[in-house]
Amino acid sequence: MPRRFIAQICLLSLVLFAVVPARAKQPKADQDAAISKLLQAVEQTWLNAEKNHDAAAFEKLVADDWIAIGPDGKSQTKAERAAEIKAAHIASATLGNIKVRVFGDAAVVTGTDDEITIEDGKKSTDHYVWTDVFVKRNGKWLAVASQTAQIK
Repeated sequence: MPRRFIAQICLLSLVLFAVVPARAKQPKADQDAAISKLLQAVEQTWLNAEKNHDAAAFEKLVADDWIAIGPDGKSQTKAERAAEIKAAHIASATLGNIKVRVFGDAAVVTGTDDEITIEDGKKSTDHYVWTDVFVKRNGKWLAVASQTAQIK
């Protein structure tokens, strides 16, 4: 009888050790999914700010020390981008696929968008791929770095 009791205890221990870590990971997965959904919405808000020439909306989404590398390889500050948004010629823009990877209080978002611009009566359609890095500061997710490439 003692051997059977020991075998039952060992089996119960194995089951508990298998179940407890799996349950511990569940909330993190749920939390990451919620962050992913939030950051996808932030990306849509960002694109809307660009389309609507709304520099103030853009400025709420990026940190003061945000830095970007544009399709031309040049760096751009938050203030420079805000000024560019005000003068942009974007007629329409749509987001493509977005992927969010969460690393605690940091996240990397990659995606695509298609933009139609009209400048001096000339219509242009461009396809971009980009990466945005977000950090959670004082409870708010802000972009701290971005890089964009134009696909020709």
